Amino acid sequence: MAAARRAACQDTINRLIATGRADPILVLAAEDEDRQALQAIGVTILREPEGMGAFHFGRALAKVAEAVGEGPLAYFGGASAPLMSGEALGEVLEQACNSAGRSIAWVNNHLSTDWAVLADSGCLRAAAPSLASDNPLGWLLGRQAGCEVIALPATAATQADIDTPADALLMARHPGLGRALTAFLAQRQSAGLLQKVDSLRRLLETPASTLAIIGRSSSTIWQSIERRKQVWVRLFVEERGMLASGRAERGEVRSLIAELLDDWGPARFVERLSTMADGVLWDNRVWMAHRGLWPSAADRFAADLGWPGDVAAVELASLTEAVQSAPIPILTGGHSLVSGSLMALIESLEPI
Repeated sequence: MAAARRAACQDTINRLIATGRADPILVLAAEDEDRQALQAIGVTILREPEGMGAFHFGRALAKVAEAVGEGPLAYFGGASAPLMSGEALGEVLEQACNSAGRSIAWVNNHLSTDWAVLADSGCLRAAAPSLASDNPLGWLLGRQAGCEVIALPATAATQADIDTPADALLMARHPGLGRALTAFLAQRQSAGLLQKVDSLRRLLETPASTLAIIGRSSSTIWQSIERRKQVWVRLFVEERGMLASGRAERGEVRSLIAELLDDWGPARFVERLSTMADGVLWDNRVWMAHRGLWPSAADRFAADLGWPGDVAAVELASLTEAVQSAPIPILTGGHSLVSGSLMALIESLEPI
């Protein structure tokens, strides 16, 4: 995962440099390997000041804004724009420069922000204390900072983000994929995941097949599939905005799918699900949040890769075993799996 995200970040940085509008480019990275690889491109590496305690995204971003001074500021999560072209990035940066000093922000997603371009970095001051992560950035810029927030049209380019192992594979054939990530995927792929992705690709190419999508998806995804493919879609959407709104942190996430899963048990739930669809993309982080269960990143990624023996969390290991035993392909992951990554897969297929 770290290598895939690093490759995506390299592509985004190179595209930002090519716009001629992003200078300086500052990188805050936790790992030495990331810092070394990205510094070689020519960016400035930042280190979080000592004595600040545990990392806090909002405080760190506010420090960067303070260091560069007032004016336009762009923020990108590490692997948050793997399909954005240099031309598209340049257009957003140009709009921000032309609106310098105004309280306007362009975001890729209002309710789940991965990257944002601000016409005035001063907008961050009011929102920074509440930003434990970048996810609620767009939401809080609007609600707390009084900023006009413009969400860009939902496409694979604006929505794609590499959060989980399946994300990169779903976008592997998209024409917007950058050189570094393309090279990475050519060398390192999980055979089990690749087989599932290929099966889902064939499903989408087969008229009258049924695809189930579970989690924080949207009507945009449904419309995208309906416009390009002749398949049936079962769309089970729950808890959109659970991170941005703070519901997950407050323990307020509620999921009917999660209640069914816990009532029936993983084996029976997956068995029933398999009779209703030919393939499934499942944002199972909603189930985790519903249970108040948030396994380690290692456990989550091992589960997404289909390795139950490497999952320490008992409930997640049991679910992973059931998913792996299913007679249909079931991909699990996070929000991007059922939004930007799925959109990338759809856009990479020929329309029918």
